[in-house]
Amino acid sequence: MRVAKWNGKRNIVIGGLVVLSVTSLGACSAASVEQERKLYNGEATTEGNFRAKQQGHGLNGALVKELTTGLSDRGLKLMHNMFEEDGQGGVSYMFLLNGSARHIVKLHVYPDANVRSAQMENMYGEPQENSVLENALSRTTIRSKGHVSLVYSSFGGEKDKYERDVLQVFEHVLHELRE
Repeated sequence: MRVAKWNGKRNIVIGGLVVLSVTSLGACSAASVEQERKLYNGEATTEGNFRAKQQGHGLNGALVKELTTGLSDRGLKLMHNMFEEDGQGGVSYMFLLNGSARHIVKLHVYPDANVRSAQMENMYGEPQENSVLENALSRTTIRSKGHVSLVYSSFGGEKDKYERDVLQVFEHVLHELRE
């Protein structure tokens, strides 16, 4: 009788473990199937590329790093990185300089110089590679080369505070850029 009780408990424990294992395997399978589906239809690549662009890695990473390092060497920090795609192959990164909304640095990267020029004219009313747009409240300086534009906008009473340093870094970054 004692042996039968022990076998019954053992069977219940083993049965519970089997059910738990099968359930876990099913959940792992579903996740694996989803991952495989993403690989086959290209979603995994698209998601990875999006994350890389958003974080300034991949093909644009060197530009973001060069810009960040150049400004950091002058005691300026790019903060609050924001990222967006324009739907035409262009990517824009926006940073607050030293965390201030009065000083904005943007990096725009496009598939080619013609698209860059058209987009810059659309956004700023100016297709030229180098231009300054100024009014009583703000100053926006644009420096471009090929498919890349760097934009520094400053607002209020601090319009000239960092401009010299920022433009020196812009010139260096664009000089290093290969067409």
